[in-house]
Amino acid sequence: MAPLKVLIAGAGIAGPALAFWLARMPGCEITIIERSSLLRDTGHQIDFRGQGIVIMRLMGIEKAVRAALCSEPGLRFIDHRGRSQAFVEANKTGKGTQSATSEFEIMRGDLVNILYEATRDLKGVKYVFNSHIKDFTQDEGSPNGKVHVTFADGRKEDYDMLVGAEGIRSKVRKLMHGPSFPDPRHDIGAHVAYFTAPSQEGDTNDWTMCIMPGRKFVSTRKDKPDNIRVYLGLRGNCETLDAAKTLPEQKAALVELFKGSEGAQVDRFLKALAESPMADDLYSQHMTQIRLPEGAWSRGRVALLGDAAYCPTPFGGGVGTTAALIGAYLLAGELAKQWKEGRESLNTFGIEKASKEYERHLRPFITSEQKGHTWFLNAIFPETKLGVWIFHTIVWIVVSLRIDRLLKNAFSPEESRKLEYPDYFGLQGKSSA
Repeated sequence: MAPLKVLIAGAGIAGPALAFWLARMPGCEITIIERSSLLRDTGHQIDFRGQGIVIMRLMGIEKAVRAALCSEPGLRFIDHRGRSQAFVEANKTGKGTQSATSEFEIMRGDLVNILYEATRDLKGVKYVFNSHIKDFTQDEGSPNGKVHVTFADGRKEDYDMLVGAEGIRSKVRKLMHGPSFPDPRHDIGAHVAYFTAPSQEGDTNDWTMCIMPGRKFVSTRKDKPDNIRVYLGLRGNCETLDAAKTLPEQKAALVELFKGSEGAQVDRFLKALAESPMADDLYSQHMTQIRLPEGAWSRGRVALLGDAAYCPTPFGGGVGTTAALIGAYLLAGELAKQWKEGRESLNTFGIEKASKEYERHLRPFITSEQKGHTWFLNAIFPETKLGVWIFHTIVWIVVSLRIDRLLKNAFSPEESRKLEYPDYFGLQGKSSA
C-alpha cells in the first residue's frame, strides 16, 4: 500500500501529539498546518491527570515537562481580605490521587513548545505556519478515496485523511458537518477571562481562589517571579462580554463588570488589566462544552480531535489536556492497527473504522467528565454573602477533617502507571522520564 498522507489542522496540543504517534507508522507523511505565523504558545495553566500522565510518560517527554513545571503548593481559598479559609495541598508524592493542584502543573505555552520540539524533526512530520483550510471535499464511500483540500491561498492538495484539531471553534468541524448540522456548543452559563499582571511583594505561589457575592470569583496562579496570572470568573450577565470583540472592548467590559466587587485585590487587578502591557495577553472565553452526538466525531476520511470534538471546558479539572493526549494516542493507534491489518490482508486501509473505534474507546470517559461539573459551578458562583460564608464553611470542614481525602480514596482510582487502553505500540513498561 502507498504511504498514508495525513493533514492535521492545528499545532496546539492535540495535533502535535497525534503527529508524534503517527510518525511511528512506516512511511506516514504528516503535515500540521497552523493559522498563525508562529506557534501560539500563550495560555493559562494546565495539567496532566490519570491516563494523561501515563501517555505523557510513554511519549518520553516527562523530563522536559518536569523541567517546566509550575511551583504551586496547592489551592488556597481566601476571603475578600485575602485571609486563608482553607488550603488543599498538592499531592506530589507520585502516589494516590491528584488534588486540585496536579503533580504536573505546566503553562499551556510550555507544553506546546515541548510537543513541537518532540515532533518537528521526526521523519515524515512537516509544520506549515500561516496556513489554513478554506474548504474540502472527500470521496465518501470509496475505499481508495481522498480528501481534496483547498487552502486559503488557493493551493489545492489531496490527502488520505484530514484531522481537525484546531480547538472549540474548529472550521474543519463546521465544514465536515455542514451548515444545517445542530450547534454542538453546550453553554454552561459562565465566562472566564485570563490575563497576566505584574507581581508585587507578598504574592503567594499558592493557587488562590476568592469567591465573591454576585456569582463572581477572582483567582490567581504564579508561575514566574515577575508576574502573576489572574482569572476573573462570572456566571450570568455575560452579554456585554460576549458582545465585546476587540481587546479594548473586552478590557472595558471586564472592568465595568468587576468594578466595586468584594474580592481580594480586585482593584489592583482591574488597574493592571486596564494599564499594564502584560495584560494584553487577555483571553476572554464564554464557557461552553462541545457535545457532538454519537458517531459525529468523524465522517468518512475526516476526524476531529481534542476540543474540536469534545471540549470539556476549563472547569474540567485537567481533563482537557488529558483528553487531548488520550485521544491522539487512540486515534493514531487505531489507524496503525487498521494499517497493519490492511497490509497483511492486502485489503484497503480502514480509515473510517479507525476513527469510529477511537471514538468508541474515548467517548465514555468524555461523557462522564462533561456531566460531572454542574454542582461545582453552582458552588463556586454563590449569589449572596451568606452563600460565600456557607461555601467557605463547607470547604473548611471538608479539608480540616480530611473528608476530601476519604472521598478520593472511596470514589477515585489511585493514579496508575498502567495504560488502560490498548497498547498499540508495545510501549507499556518501556516509558522513559
